[in-house]
Amino acid sequence: MANFAGAVAAIRSRVAAMRPVELPIGWPNEARPDVIGVGGNPAPWAYAEVSSTGAEIRGVGVPGDHVVVEEGIIMMTVFVPDGEGTATAYSLAGQLGEIFRVQQFYDAEPGVCIRTWTPRISGGDSSSDDGMWFAVTVSIPFQFWRRA
Repeated sequence: MANFAGAVAAIRSRVAAMRPVELPIGWPNEARPDVIGVGGNPAPWAYAEVSSTGAEIRGVGVPGDHVVVEEGIIMMTVFVPDGEGTATAYSLAGQLGEIFRVQQFYDAEPGVCIRTWTPRISGGDSSSDDGMWFAVTVSIPFQFWRRA
C-alpha cells in the first residue's frame, strides 16, 4: 500500500535522476555532500526537504477506500559561494524547479499519484548571504493522492 514514505522516496528518486549533474544534493539527517570543487574551492550544492502541510478526505467511501489527499511542499535551497554573483544560484534553482513543474508521477497503484504544481523561487536578497554562501530556494507545492 502506498504511503507518505513512498511518496518521499519517489520525489528523491526523481531529483537524483534529473538534477543538474554538477550539483550535489543534501537531505535531512544525512551527511552534507562534498562541496569542494575544482582547485579545492567551494562549489555550489543544494539542500532538499519534503514536508506535509495538511491532509483531507476528498470523497465518501468505506474505510480503506477513501480518497485521501496529502498536500506538501518540496523545498530545495541552492547554495553558491559568496562573491560569485546570483546567476548560478538562480539558474540551478530554476533547473531544480523544472524537474517538478506540473508533473504527475509515483503512479504506484490505482488511485495513487503525486501531482506537482508551479515552482516558486525565493531568497536571493541580502538576508540570503551569510558571508560564506549565497542561497536561493525553489519551492514546489504537491499533492499526494491515495486511498486509505
